[in-house]
Amino acid sequence: MSFFKNITILLTLISLFSCAPTIIEKKKPIEKVSEKVEEIEIIEKEEKVQEIEKVETIKKKPSKPEDKIIDFNNIDKIIVFLSEDEILTSLFYDVFLKEIDNFPDIKKIEFIYSIDEIQNQISDTLIIGPTNSKDLSNLPNKLGENTFTISLSNDYSVIDKYADNEIIFAFSSPYQHVKILGDYINSSTSLGVLYKQNEYGLKLFEYFKGSYPLKYIKSSPFGDSAVDLELSVKLMGDLNTYDNIIIFDDTFSYKDLVGYLATEDGTYPLERTYLIDNFLEQRKNLENYYKPINRTFLKNIDLFEMDEPHREFFFRTSVKISLTIANQILENNFLPSAIDLDNFGGLPLENMMINYPVIFD
Repeated sequence: MSFFKNITILLTLISLFSCAPTIIEKKKPIEKVSEKVEEIEIIEKEEKVQEIEKVETIKKKPSKPEDKIIDFNNIDKIIVFLSEDEILTSLFYDVFLKEIDNFPDIKKIEFIYSIDEIQNQISDTLIIGPTNSKDLSNLPNKLGENTFTISLSNDYSVIDKYADNEIIFAFSSPYQHVKILGDYINSSTSLGVLYKQNEYGLKLFEYFKGSYPLKYIKSSPFGDSAVDLELSVKLMGDLNTYDNIIIFDDTFSYKDLVGYLATEDGTYPLERTYLIDNFLEQRKNLENYYKPINRTFLKNIDLFEMDEPHREFFFRTSVKISLTIANQILENNFLPSAIDLDNFGGLPLENMMINYPVIFD
C-alpha cells in the first residue's frame, strides 16, 4: 500500500510542476555594464575638458596685435568708406572734387558704404575710413597683408584691435582732448567726474581713469531728468573737496547739470570745471552763464567767428588730411611724420592721432 501511495504522491508532484510556467532569469552581460561605465567616464572627462577650455577662454583677453611689416612700395589702391549719413557723404565729395587735382598720385579709388561689401581680405591697400565705430571695430577681420588705415571715425576705444603702425586717426578725437587736459589738471590731486550715461560718456570716463590712475577720482553718471541730475551730484558728496570737476557730455544735458553743482558756499566755481563735448556746441552761440566753463578750442582758428557747425568743419578737415597723407604715402612710399594744412600750419602725427592744436579755455 505504501508503495502505491508513494507513486501517487510522485505523479501528483510531476503534474503540478509540468503545469507551472517556466521562469528563466536573464542576467545582463558583465561586458555591457563595463562598457556603460567606460562611456560615463569618457563623457565626464569630456565635460571636464570643456569646462577647463571655457575657463581658459574666459581668462584669455584679445591682445593688441604686434607691429606689422608694411611695404608702402607695394600699395597700389585706395578704398574709401563713404558714410550713410548724407551730410557727411556730401562733405566728402565736396572736398574730394575740389582738392583732387592737388593729389596727383591718387589714381585708383574704390568707394564703398559698408564693411559688408568687402567679401575677401584686402591686401596692398590704403583705407580711408570708416566713419563709424562699428565698421572700424570690425575692419581688422577684413585686413590681409600690407594695409594701412586712415580712420575718419574718432572712436579711439577700438585702438587695441590694431597694431600701432597700421592706423592713424584723422578726425579730431575727444580721446586726444583727454590727453591734452592733463596739462591743465597737472597740479590737481582730487578730481570729480560727471559723465553722461551713454556710450560716449562711459567710454571717455574709462579712458580718463586709465590715463590718470594716480589721481583721486570720484565719479557719477547722469541722465536727463531733474531727479536724476540732482541725485548724480549728491552722490559726489562735498564738491569743495575737488580741485576740478570734469564733465563728459556730447549732449546739452550739462547745462541743467551745472545748476545742481551747489556747495555750502554757493555754486561750485565754473572756472574750475572742464567740459569735453567733442565740439558739439557752436562756440559762437555760447550763453554768458556757461562761458566760464573750460572747453575745447583751437589755438590758430577763432571758433567764435565760425558759422559752419564745428563737427562738419572737422570732418572736412579730416578728409583733406586723409587725402594728403594718402598722396604722400603713394608719392614717397612712407608715412609722413607731419603734414602742412592751411590755417593749421604743421600738424604732427603722434600716438596714432593727428595732433590738432586743441586748447582749453
